[in-house]
Amino acid sequence: MRTHELRKPVFIGIGMFLVLAILTQLLSYFWYQSARHEEMSRLLSRANGKKERLHVTLSNSLSCTQTLAFIIEEYGVPNNFDSLAEKLIKINPLVDAIELLRGGVITNVFPIDGNEAAIGYDILSDTIRHSGAVKAIRTHSFFFAGPVRLKQGGIAVIGRQPIFVDGKFWGFSAVLIRLSNFLNTTDISPSRDRDFLYQLARVHSTDGSEEFFIPANSKFDKEDFVTVEIPNTEWRLYVGLANRSEAVFHAMILSVFGFTLACIVGLFAWYIAAQPERLSRLADERTRQLTMEKNLSDAIINSLPGIFYLYDKDRKFLRWNRSFEIVSGYSGAEISRMHPLDFFQGDDKKLLKERIDSVFEKGKADVEAQFYTKRKEKITYYFNGNVAYFENDVYLIGMGIDITKRVNAERDIRNLNTRLQSTIDRLQMRNNDLQQFSYVVSHNLRDPIAKIMGLASIFNADPSENQMIVDRIADAAKNLDEVVKDISDIVSARNVEKKQEYISFDHELQLILQALEDDVKQSNVELIVDFNEAQGMVSVRSYIHSVLYNLVSNAFKYRRHDIPFKLHIYTRTYENGIYLAVADNGMGIDLVKNGEKIFGLYKRFTSSAIPGKGIGLCMVKNQVESLGGRVEVVSRLHEGSTFTVYLPVDNERSAID
Repeated sequence: MRTHELRKPVFIGIGMFLVLAILTQLLSYFWYQSARHEEMSRLLSRANGKKERLHVTLSNSLSCTQTLAFIIEEYGVPNNFDSLAEKLIKINPLVDAIELLRGGVITNVFPIDGNEAAIGYDILSDTIRHSGAVKAIRTHSFFFAGPVRLKQGGIAVIGRQPIFVDGKFWGFSAVLIRLSNFLNTTDISPSRDRDFLYQLARVHSTDGSEEFFIPANSKFDKEDFVTVEIPNTEWRLYVGLANRSEAVFHAMILSVFGFTLACIVGLFAWYIAAQPERLSRLADERTRQLTMEKNLSDAIINSLPGIFYLYDKDRKFLRWNRSFEIVSGYSGAEISRMHPLDFFQGDDKKLLKERIDSVFEKGKADVEAQFYTKRKEKITYYFNGNVAYFENDVYLIGMGIDITKRVNAERDIRNLNTRLQSTIDRLQMRNNDLQQFSYVVSHNLRDPIAKIMGLASIFNADPSENQMIVDRIADAAKNLDEVVKDISDIVSARNVEKKQEYISFDHELQLILQALEDDVKQSNVELIVDFNEAQGMVSVRSYIHSVLYNLVSNAFKYRRHDIPFKLHIYTRTYENGIYLAVADNGMGIDLVKNGEKIFGLYKRFTSSAIPGKGIGLCMVKNQVESLGGRVEVVSRLHEGSTFTVYLPVDNERSAID
């Protein structure tokens, strides 16, 4: 009993696998038969077209033989055979040569060049080449024989018109068409048609065997070709597809998919059945599946990925899967009354109309478009459609796949590439700053160290000067200490912990003005402050304070003393954030001369009488860039400067009063 219970899930799993495998394989087989039938119909249509083309082409040469036969029957053999034949060939350029036969013996040929070996040849005595001539005599009508290998060399088809004088067989008037000329003219040469393969066979009347005359690039399998007989000839034309049939490939894909699906369902059924607490549920599911066999097509359609749809040439929905209802939000009753274009809007609707028309005209088409649901949501889908024929009616059958993730991933990749390039640019700029920083630091450190070493070397050389030497060593050490402090300030500006908090620009400015109280009083500044458009933001307080302090203190430091001092400080918003501007009418900077090094370390552009080290603007640049922003300067010598700091804003975290 225990063994039976253990085996039951295995039996259920195998049973589910076999049922679904058989059903999907049958579906694959029927689909293959349908696709194959469509291909054969296409080939038969092409074969009948080529048959008609061959018949018309051969019939055009009939006039040559009938004209010559009429002259002989009425007037006898013409003395000007060559000139007459030349005129007939000019009228019918397909004909390569014209022959006149008395009985079965060739007596006249035009042109004679290259055909000398044919003169005097008795075709009726040649058992290999006489079949077409015998049939023409028997039927008293024009008949094409060949292709045959000519006595004079080469391969040609020969049309013979039997001539009867006073009711008795007299001979033939005949035309020769070289095989290569014949194939090119009728467009059945391999080089003339890339979509189809053709094979021309001569059927021997004696044993029914076939002789093929068109070279084949691959193995000739008659099962892949359709055959038509050419009237008034001993020929059989085979027509097949140049490219391998896609029906087999698609049927194999469907078969593999069905087999894989059967394996998955079988394993899943086994797993469910193996759970003791779910045995009853599995039995109910199995019973439900057995009762739904009559709806097998719906079950298969619903198992397909994406949305499935089928509608007729009047654009009326006939079938769809459950995914269509779930994604669209419409019920089955609503979908049955809708038009396929009701799920699209704007330019997509026009594009879908063109592609649907293309399917019914050309057989298939695909498109990417925004699919609108009942909830007015839009989802990016890839749709493909193929035409299907059933009982003389035409339908469109297709599927849609949700490609939203792919489209979003492509957009994310583009954004990532943009951010990566921006990072690379910033790293390159930082690398340039680092090189400049290293050069300046090494120069400024080396100078006081060299002084200390030089003074130390002469210490005690003259005791009376030792005190002076000690003082100079102390001055050099002090300079060295200043350089180290400056380096510490720069490094600290780059690595300070970035705590985010709300900052009021007016509050920070008041603190700065208090610190610069003496400068404010001495300068009698006309101060204009405008923070109405952007009163504050969420950022790093120490950075914003330092940036504003350096810009304002520099404005006071480098003001002109010969005109009233004006200072304008204001904020504005732009698309991605806030910019803070400090404008003065001070000494200004020659940007043509100093523009590239204005934010460099230890760079100063005014008289050395004005105190300063040249690190303030360097710190401003580093701190602003650490916040993801940038600094711009507009300045003219003796007219003033405007420093504008652009700061990005995180809309979810920033608040602009």
